[in-house]
Amino acid sequence: MAHEPDPAKPDPLSQEGPTLALRSCHDCHRRKVRCNKLHPCDNCVRLGVKCTFPPPGRQPQTRPRRSNKSELMSRLAFLERKIEDLGALSAAGVGVADPHGEPDSQKSPGNRSVRSDPLGTRVPYVQRSSEDSLGQQFGRLVIDPGSGSSRYVNHQVLADMGSQIEELRLLFDSPSLPALSSDEDAPLPPTAAYAEAHSSFLFGYHSLVYSLCSYHPSPTTSYLLLEVFEENIAPIMMIIHRPALRRIIQTASTNPDGLAKSTEAQAFSIYFAAVSSMTTEQCLSQLGEDRATLVDRYRFAVEQALARAGFLHTRKLAVLQAAVLFLACACDPKDAQFVWTMIAVVTRLGLGQGLHRDGSHFGLSPFETEMRRRLWWYIYLLDVQASEIQATSPQIREGDYDTRLPLNLNDDDLQPDSMEPPQEQTGFTEMTLTLVRCEILITRRNLIQMTGVGDDPHNELFKNRNLAIEEARHVLDERYLQFSDLSVPVHWVAATIARIALSQMWLVAHFSFMTTEGFNPNLWPDRCELLILTAIEVLEFTYLLETHESTSQWAWLFQGYVQWQSFAFLLSELCVRPNSALSDRAWTVVNRVYEQWNEPAHHKRGLVMRPLERLMKRAVAIRDHQLCLSGLALPFESNIPDPFTPNALPDLENLPMDSLTAETTSLDIFRDVLMNVGL
Repeated sequence: MAHEPDPAKPDPLSQEGPTLALRSCHDCHRRKVRCNKLHPCDNCVRLGVKCTFPPPGRQPQTRPRRSNKSELMSRLAFLERKIEDLGALSAAGVGVADPHGEPDSQKSPGNRSVRSDPLGTRVPYVQRSSEDSLGQQFGRLVIDPGSGSSRYVNHQVLADMGSQIEELRLLFDSPSLPALSSDEDAPLPPTAAYAEAHSSFLFGYHSLVYSLCSYHPSPTTSYLLLEVFEENIAPIMMIIHRPALRRIIQTASTNPDGLAKSTEAQAFSIYFAAVSSMTTEQCLSQLGEDRATLVDRYRFAVEQALARAGFLHTRKLAVLQAAVLFLACACDPKDAQFVWTMIAVVTRLGLGQGLHRDGSHFGLSPFETEMRRRLWWYIYLLDVQASEIQATSPQIREGDYDTRLPLNLNDDDLQPDSMEPPQEQTGFTEMTLTLVRCEILITRRNLIQMTGVGDDPHNELFKNRNLAIEEARHVLDERYLQFSDLSVPVHWVAATIARIALSQMWLVAHFSFMTTEGFNPNLWPDRCELLILTAIEVLEFTYLLETHESTSQWAWLFQGYVQWQSFAFLLSELCVRPNSALSDRAWTVVNRVYEQWNEPAHHKRGLVMRPLERLMKRAVAIRDHQLCLSGLALPFESNIPDPFTPNALPDLENLPMDSLTAETTSLDIFRDVLMNVGL
């Protein structure tokens, strides 16, 4: 009689007979061989090992339903088609990593405008035919939570493939299909030595040999430079959270040997920014060294620290913050070519980290979203600033990004561990000055993109630009400037920057209109007086920003801008105007600004300076001739220093004075200057 199993002991493995276990034994499962599920199994008997089976508490995993199999085959077929698309693109010579997401020819037409989100943040965007088109243009952000790094998959085919693989992983819930955000799906990263070596070619190979410990200042000096940074740099650049700023300096001053490379780059960028914002007298009195020596030392250190951090291969926001801070404080016309070139590199790195996409699309924390917004918009500001000095178009184009403006709030309102979006403040905050600059940037880029329509397109364009400038004036006043206390220096700076920028945009709108073929020259005298007064005001307030005692700590920012349009326009008028009280006022501000541009501490360079030098020589020669004919003494020093070679300038002394004034109008002269700078 067959043995009946005892109900109290239901384990079939403890009974005799041919009863089979439900699952393979542990050893066969580990070795991935077939188990006959007897106790002991044949494999374990042959190997002479103990045969143990898993408890019967869990049922074996059921096979995927037939519908799941069909779904799997459908997804695999989709991925195969995508791979074929990639091959076709490669054969056609189309790059996989299109920085703009889609060809320009496929972009929907439309002017760039500004919309409001529920938080009241203005969002620059390009109008498109559907909401989905923006998602089709942009890709997806891949984040590694462990290292804090991120990369951006920009090409639509690759982004779609990533989405499909992620869905397959979720469909089967299988650990054998890793998540897209893990390191396993990425190409093998370069080693630290490889990244450092190839980043060093930009800044030299000293970082491969020398330690930077000797370049760290003493703890006392570190905290002194931190105080300088918080007063001179932080109100202008809020790209590093203030509490994090203090932690960086504390770590660097107490344990410079154990610094992470990204933190080391941040620390040296803070030191460099601080000494760059100080005067020679301040460096001597507070630090006991010459400013030039300190700037050279910390510039070398921050460049080597960026190379050591693998600057060209970085996916870390901290390294990009250090690079942007370094370039912002090096963004002086004296070194315009270097900064202009490096901004292109930084922009590419920002695109690679997906800063051009708003963090709200990727489920990032409110803190990380806000810091990414701040960094992207400062990169945009630097791109435009460096391009103006070089008389080129910015690299960042409208429609390439959808990153919202940062919120108007203080750093104390932004907590790294908070999962609730902070409430935007009404009034003047630590971010207001930066937001004023960003609003101005939006308006300026909109003005450039405007086109005229109708029977008189030039006149229509002129009217539209004036309306846009007036709207910008209203927005700035309603959102920010009405809350300003002009007795507070940073408030006065924000209001003055807005005034200068709006006046400059108004001037440029008129200049563009009056240099077109459709402009009636007979209208020039009627408009000229107001244009002269506005240009004088622009230069006077610009000079005041750079030289006034209450704003001198931010002169490093103001010196990076050259108001060359107003300067050139005034000189073109002075070449043809007779002596008057207005021309004397214009000559006073022109000479002050020009002398400051030629001071050794901040001598201006760049492509726009050469035609301005020539025009200045021409205007001075005419002024000298006018005063000699009238028998008056020169009210100013006419011996203008010449930073360029004599052969590059016209021989003004041998030119007949009549040829400069008889048949030449100021409009002709100004047009000539615009042509010389390529505009």
